[in-house]
Amino acid sequence: MEEVMKTLITLLNFVLLIITFAVQTALAELSPCSYKEMQKNAPEYLNLQILSVKTEKASESINVEIEAKVMAVHQSKSQVKPGDVIHLHYVHNTKPLVGPRPIPILEKGKVYPAFLTKSEDQEFYEPAAMGRSFEVINKVDC
Repeated sequence: MEEVMKTLITLLNFVLLIITFAVQTALAELSPCSYKEMQKNAPEYLNLQILSVKTEKASESINVEIEAKVMAVHQSKSQVKPGDVIHLHYVHNTKPLVGPRPIPILEKGKVYPAFLTKSEDQEFYEPAAMGRSFEVINKVDC
């Protein structure tokens, strides 16, 4: 009977170890190389000063609308220029998800680098590099 208990405890420890590893793997973030590639492929790379931030809570996320002034243009397929005012729309996830980090909620008055894409209806911009759309990823060995 004692042997059976030892075997069951060993088996239970092994199962717990596998579950712990699986959960950590499932919550893993994308690699820096993945984000760097998204930034490289972004149609818009701008520096933005945030003029206003509007948020609306949903069940497991926050809808974000931002008005921003273009301070500098590094690349723009939409022909945006310094001084233009643009609008961004995106969702900030509040529940941890598998994969990319949540897109941060930007702060009014601050200046951010922005890797963006223009929406299909061409009325607003969206983050192009998910949770790393508002920071520059420097040298990454991929």
